[in-house]
Amino acid sequence: MAGGATLLQRTLVVVQAGLSLVLLVGAGLFAKSLSKLEHIDLKLDPVNRYIVHINPQSAGYPQAKVGELYRTIEERFHAVPGVEKVGISSFTPMEDNNNGWGVQIQGKTEHNATATFIKANADYFDSVGTRVVMGRGIRTEDTAGSQHVAVVNKEFVRQLFKPGENPIGQHFGGNEKEAGDWEIVGVVENTAYQSATWKDHMMYFVPMMQRVASADYPIDKDENMYAGAIVLKTSRQTPEMEELARKTLAGINPNLSVVRFQTFTAQIADQFDQDRMLSRLTMLFGGLALLLATLGLYGVTAYGVARRTAEIGIRMALGAKRSSVTAMVLRGAMLQAVIGLALGVPVAILCVHYVESQLYEIRGVDAEVLAVAMLTLIAAATLAGLIPARRAASIEPARALRME
Repeated sequence: MAGGATLLQRTLVVVQAGLSLVLLVGAGLFAKSLSKLEHIDLKLDPVNRYIVHINPQSAGYPQAKVGELYRTIEERFHAVPGVEKVGISSFTPMEDNNNGWGVQIQGKTEHNATATFIKANADYFDSVGTRVVMGRGIRTEDTAGSQHVAVVNKEFVRQLFKPGENPIGQHFGGNEKEAGDWEIVGVVENTAYQSATWKDHMMYFVPMMQRVASADYPIDKDENMYAGAIVLKTSRQTPEMEELARKTLAGINPNLSVVRFQTFTAQIADQFDQDRMLSRLTMLFGGLALLLATLGLYGVTAYGVARRTAEIGIRMALGAKRSSVTAMVLRGAMLQAVIGLALGVPVAILCVHYVESQLYEIRGVDAEVLAVAMLTLIAAATLAGLIPARRAASIEPARALRME
């Protein structure tokens, strides 16, 4: 029975070691994935930026009157000390939003795609830190009665124009019939919008008060006239900006409330909440599994030393060195850990295939993560085995024989 119990205990320790390796590898992969996500170049500048979400429609503004409201918002916020830019847009980067519209380039029949459509004012690109790389951005003179213009992103140009073809001055619309609605006047960087990993997406930006030139419906039916957010760029960090924003909007109209207020940094960080949670959970479970494996290995090794006290005493009485006794006990403990590693590595490789969709730019088991997980487990096993091994080496032969 004693031998059977010992075998069962050792088997459980081996399984615990293998399981802890799998969880440690998972924790490492999710942590590395999160690190990659957080270091993506979003082509945005969140420093000293604040997002004020609004709802002009619920405040009672009809579509025909929002132009006056937007001008007033710009004037009032520019009067707030420290505010440098006042961007207004239908929605902002790193929100869970995507207003997709069809795109057809005038004179081209081979392309019929979908792009994200955003309305914005003249300060918008500067307010979110998006650079104009060709042509110009939206200007204050781009009004409802002026030439209908659009600023597109680099991906829009890459997908819909030939290499070297100049997009400035080209026209596009929602379909072949409306292909002359918008004239491209500028190109901006590919910035992250719906999520940090949303790649290869086309976007175009149009002035707040401009509507589709070929629209056959009145302005009071056009829901796209309503802005959803104000982006404030300040010269310094402004902790009281939420209070200032609420007071400023209330001064314009008591019904125009702040739907949600966030720093731009917080809005970006929110997009990583799920990844951060997965990383922390796997680290927690990996740590617990490692602790259980370490305690199990320690317990089994200590139990083995207790059962072999007389044997160890006889060995030492016959001249065995303390270092050889320590090595003997430690070797038995490490053997269980190595078997656990041998079982855990293929299981970890197999399990990674089921979580790859949750990882960013990681395919298969990362060699560095696997090596760190294995070294961590070996270090824990060494510590767990070393304590009872040193205890065994300290056994006095005469005392051990008397106990027997």
